[in-house]
Amino acid sequence: MSYALDTLRLLIAHDSQDDAEQLMNALRNAGRATRAHLALNDDDLVRALKGGTWELMLCRPRFGDGSFERALEHINRLGRALPVVLLCDDYSADRVRTAMAAGARAVVPVDDRELLMLMVDRMIEFLRLRRELQHSEIIRHEAEKRLALLMDQSRDAIAYVLDGMHIHANDNYVSIFGYQGADDLAGVPIMDLISASDHARLKQLLRGRAADASQTDELQCRGLRTDGEEFDATFVFSPSTYDGETCTQIVIRVSEVDESAIQARLDEIVQTDQVTGLYSRSWFMEQLDQAVGDAARQGQLAAVLYLRVDDFEQHQSALGMEDADQVLRAVADWLRRHCADAKLARMDGEDFAVLRPVNDIDEARAMAESLCTGIAGLMPEVASRTVHISASVGLAFAREDAHSSHSILTLALKCCHQAQRENGGKGNAVKVHDPMDDVASGSQEAIVLSLREALEHNGFQLRYQPLMNLDDDREQLFEVFVQMPQRQGEPLAAAEFMPVAAEMGMAGRVDRWIILNAMRAAAAQSRVPGLLINLSGFSVGEAGLVDWLAKALRAARLRPALVTFQLTEGDAVNHLKQAAAFGRDLRKLGCGLSISRFGGSLDPFKLLEHLPASMVKFEGSFTQELGKPESRDRFAELVKRAGEKGCRTVVGFVESAAQMQALWTLGGVDYLQGYYLQAPTEELLVMEAEEE
Repeated sequence: MSYALDTLRLLIAHDSQDDAEQLMNALRNAGRATRAHLALNDDDLVRALKGGTWELMLCRPRFGDGSFERALEHINRLGRALPVVLLCDDYSADRVRTAMAAGARAVVPVDDRELLMLMVDRMIEFLRLRRELQHSEIIRHEAEKRLALLMDQSRDAIAYVLDGMHIHANDNYVSIFGYQGADDLAGVPIMDLISASDHARLKQLLRGRAADASQTDELQCRGLRTDGEEFDATFVFSPSTYDGETCTQIVIRVSEVDESAIQARLDEIVQTDQVTGLYSRSWFMEQLDQAVGDAARQGQLAAVLYLRVDDFEQHQSALGMEDADQVLRAVADWLRRHCADAKLARMDGEDFAVLRPVNDIDEARAMAESLCTGIAGLMPEVASRTVHISASVGLAFAREDAHSSHSILTLALKCCHQAQRENGGKGNAVKVHDPMDDVASGSQEAIVLSLREALEHNGFQLRYQPLMNLDDDREQLFEVFVQMPQRQGEPLAAAEFMPVAAEMGMAGRVDRWIILNAMRAAAAQSRVPGLLINLSGFSVGEAGLVDWLAKALRAARLRPALVTFQLTEGDAVNHLKQAAAFGRDLRKLGCGLSISRFGGSLDPFKLLEHLPASMVKFEGSFTQELGKPESRDRFAELVKRAGEKGCRTVVGFVESAAQMQALWTLGGVDYLQGYYLQAPTEELLVMEAEEE
């Protein structure tokens, strides 16, 4: 299991260190977690580009002897895919046009912080999508390699054809036609492997596939071996990719061992609903998967309509199960006539789905309303009775930013449920999904309600992740994390709900809940471990917190030296006076103070001049860059300086043996932590002391 870092690695090319630090503070205050590096001249910039991995660059027109144009040249020369935002003084349409033509991703007035924050958010979203695309490409490439291996080992005769020419074939395909090897077949036209009497039909099939290659086609014909002998075979043509290139896959079924009729019947049974004759849900999901792909690749918007016959249970009670099925068949027949250009399926029970490309949302809305109106006027005759029916329709879309077919179908289903509640619960309505509808589930109001419920009913969940002491493997030290379960969806991490808790005045209560329950869990162990407890910056200035901590420690019978409280570097900077006073009080109490995400600011050691920190936990992106000598050397210097300041050092996000080995030999690192060593667990997994 692995997890994604939520820190933006930011490179700032600026003409003023003070202004750059103010910019960093503005980003922190706005909740953007960053690890920044400042380049004050051209040499600084080149060293930073060579020695680090950066995700975004903010650049002034001139910085020392460097310039925006020169910076873009360095980025291009070094082959970095680094988006650059120009912070300019003379903001105008001409300035924007010139800068973007030169290669800037965006242009922002240097004194417009609000616009800059919006632009940084847009860049973060762009980077997230780019990483997702890269990850998807890697997965696709690996899948294609596995597919190629399976194809070569398959008992079926399989080949790939591009522009009518063979580009790859497995051994069975090669042997069927009498060739010695796949290399001999490469570049041979498919037409040469089929009897001359079937050329016309093959040409017609290939012309059809040139117009639309998304379907699977079969051709029963005579195959032609190299010795001139012919044989009966079925050629199955289907869309595929090979080496990342769109092509056609051919599977050959030879007549003497042909099981195609049986397989075709099985496929028909699986993919066809026996009541309505429409396709089944599994078939529809395949089509929706393809629509999602078309939306991502080509920007083709597709409408997904989830249609449910209203009050169908009443129709079943009045007509009986068998006659009620005639109502479903009538709906299916009507859909075939009026949605001939769409993909139709019966999903389940009285539910149907329609998929069709559209030009815009208004076109899709009109289509949904016409379905609703048309079915309301259908009035089928069943068992000598005229049945009055209606349907509710939920409408969602396969867009460019769609994540999965299942999520789109779920949105359409939710909209259908909402449509059924219209007209006093009688349905016969259309509900179109609005992306803003999704905001409510993660809105501040929803989080506040969850916070209150969690505080009242002990609804938070603690997770414990061990830190491995490189000098003393007997020490048991665990970092404490908190999450808040949700009735639907994944639990919320502290970073998602603590800002809301602070705004509502509940941050202190949440922090005290964490402290109290973590101490109780530790005290219940036969061998009491050390705790590294994360606190929010919002509660460190609360009056009476340290006195309460002293009482809590006594009640849990924990030695203060076993407990270290941890603030993020951003929280410590934003609440510097309160954090400094809190750290001094902790030292008097006997507890430790740690700074997490350390090293992300331009000069992190300035913070240690104000805070009596006993530990620092480095920003996680340093671990990712250990493979680069320049990054590793710079990190080693930070570790060394932290040790000279009297701080124990923690390096997290260890996810591989290579990272662990590099850190083991780096020198100066006191603790390692990460999923490679152990993921956070619900229980404190304390090892018992060995008997001497």
